[in-house]
This record gives sequence, C-alpha cells and structure tokens, in this order.
Amino acid sequence: MKNKKKFGKYTMFALFCLFPFVAGGVNGLLGTGGGIIFVYMLSLLTDNDSKDNFATTLCATLPISAVSAVIYFKNSKVDTALVSRLAIPALIGGMAGAFLVDKINKKWLNVIFAVLVIYSGICMIFK
Repeated sequence: MKNKKKFGKYTMFALFCLFPFVAGGVNGLLGTGGGIIFVYMLSLLTDNDSKDNFATTLCATLPISAVSAVIYFKNSKVDTALVSRLAIPALIGGMAGAFLVDKINKKWLNVIFAVLVIYSGICMIFK
C-alpha cells in the first residue's frame, strides 16, 4: 500500500479504523455496499491502482460477508433453495471477472464501477 501522504499517521490510523467499521456495518445491514465504501477509502487514502483496490476490497469484504451470512442464516433469513440456484453461476461469473480484470483498461473498470453504483442508487430510490 502506497500512502498518498496527504494525511498524518494518526489521521490515517483513524480513517483505517473508521472506514472498515462503516463498511462492515453497511454490508451487514444491507447485505451489500461495504465494498463501495472500501473502494472509496482505498482510492482516497492510497496510491494503489484501481484494479488493486478492487481486488483488495473483494478480499476485505469476503470475511465480512461470511460473518453476516452466518448471522442471517442463523436467524432464518436465508432462502437456501434460491442460494443453491444462484451459487454456481455466481461463482463462474466471479472467476470470469477475476480473469478479465487484467484484460480491461483501468479507466473502463472505473467507468463500469461508477455506472453500476449510480444505476443501483437510482433503482433503490425509485423502488
């Protein structure tokens, strides 16, 4: 991780505590969205490439999602029949996306990410 050096070390420490806390809370509350906070945090606080930020975000949200999923499952909030139909195609899509990330220009990845965030927000507002 390359620090952008626009924050002092105590501010960086505070932000690296605050952002993940908020991302975990949002992810647990809404079932998604924590990754968006992580991508924003990493782009704000580091000089990492956006492709690296997407990969790092995925790895950071995996344990958060796993813990949230266990709690949802324990509280009988999971439609296991639906999960079983979604899991394999989603895993294949995840593998394809991870393979393609190095093949796509990072500017296009940023555009795709921004369009998905905006589209999702609009859909949520009008649903």
